Amino acid sequence: MMLTAVRSLFDYHYTAYDRVWSSVMELSREQFVQEYNYSLGSVRNQLVHVMNVDDRWLSRLQHQQPTENLMFTDFPDAHSVRQKWTSIRARVQDYVFGLSREQLERTVELHFPGRGGRHHNTRWQICLHMVNHGTDHRAQILSLLQDLGGQTFEQDLILHLWSQEEPSGA
Repeated sequence: MMLTAVRSLFDYHYTAYDRVWSSVMELSREQFVQEYNYSLGSVRNQLVHVMNVDDRWLSRLQHQQPTENLMFTDFPDAHSVRQKWTSIRARVQDYVFGLSREQLERTVELHFPGRGGRHHNTRWQICLHMVNHGTDHRAQILSLLQDLGGQTFEQDLILHLWSQEEPSGA
């Protein structure tokens, strides 16, 4: 069940971001980079942060040195972010959907000097963290989109699950 649950959560994670991207691509460049005095600032910064975090966690899950942090200013518009996002998404999904139940249960050693040193978590815990982190920032992005006059939506997991069901006819 854990394997199915983790795969389902990543499907939700990226499907919900597909909906975010539909709204983001309607923004002007100015709206996309408009600074806000909350969290990471702009829609661009939020999206770059999420893809950066997904990429860095993927490296850790694969026992690799995390990539360097992406710089917000290296992405002047939504198209440049979307291109990088698509690449990272594909790598994360390939990895997650290729995991076995046994691999999900294995512990990964993590080193975070500024966060208490060494930590040990199972892959499934890290995967859940990645999706939860993405949900937090997606909520922030949706708030920014609302402020900018963009389209928003409910992002509840259960709504995503219901959308995957076959019609019952009742």
